[in-house]
Amino acid sequence: MLDFKRLFPTVAGFIAFILTLLCLFAGTQRNLLDDADLLTLYTPSGSTGIAGSTDTLSHDFYSVHLMSYCQGTLGTTDPSAGVTRNVTSCSNRTILFSFDPMQAWPKASSTHGPELEWPRVISDDFHAFSTTSRAMAVLYCMGIGAMGAALLVQVWTSLAPRNGQGLFEFGFLTLGFFTVSIASIIATVIAFEFVALINAHGKGSNVSASYGGQFLGMTWAATGLLLVGSAASFVNVFVRQAASPSAAIAKDIEG
Repeated sequence: MLDFKRLFPTVAGFIAFILTLLCLFAGTQRNLLDDADLLTLYTPSGSTGIAGSTDTLSHDFYSVHLMSYCQGTLGTTDPSAGVTRNVTSCSNRTILFSFDPMQAWPKASSTHGPELEWPRVISDDFHAFSTTSRAMAVLYCMGIGAMGAALLVQVWTSLAPRNGQGLFEFGFLTLGFFTVSIASIIATVIAFEFVALINAHGKGSNVSASYGGQFLGMTWAATGLLLVGSAASFVNVFVRQAASPSAAIAKDIEG
């Protein structure tokens, strides 16, 4: 019969593993959770320059992810649905990615007449935060590695049970919790403090930003699962195993 109490840390770790992978790879290609971004940068639209034309050619938004960014236009194809996002392309993914609006912006506007004015101060904001954003991806990779190791320990335990194997699972789950929780805290700071800074500096240039609620939900769900999984693993290793010898001794005495 399966012991759910012993399997619970593994189940929690597996779900957290999937959620963290989604956080890491979101937006690395079109239609792959491109709306689960750290933040979205909204920019002024450029026009075709043709008299009587209202078509917009420059990208209206840039959705910034952990390893890439996607760009596209905003539209109202269905008035009842409100404004919709049409993602046109995503950049190549890289672990040490940091978004540089000065590199992305001219590519969207230089071929359609004069370049639109870009606030330099926002580029400076992204440059100052580039090291922190790169550290996030490294932390998520560390967390994924730790959770993967915890899952392998469970497989090892199932195939060849040995004393002390639960301690390895507890250690890896705890490491995963600390790395993902730190990354989640950084993501939260980006969502509120950094986005507010961009909005303050973007006044007068029609540049604004919003944070990604879906990304925050996934990363904090993974953090919560790792917390309860680590706690359950602690109970299995240090409480249940410690109680088992005492129960066996008492049974022998009664016998």
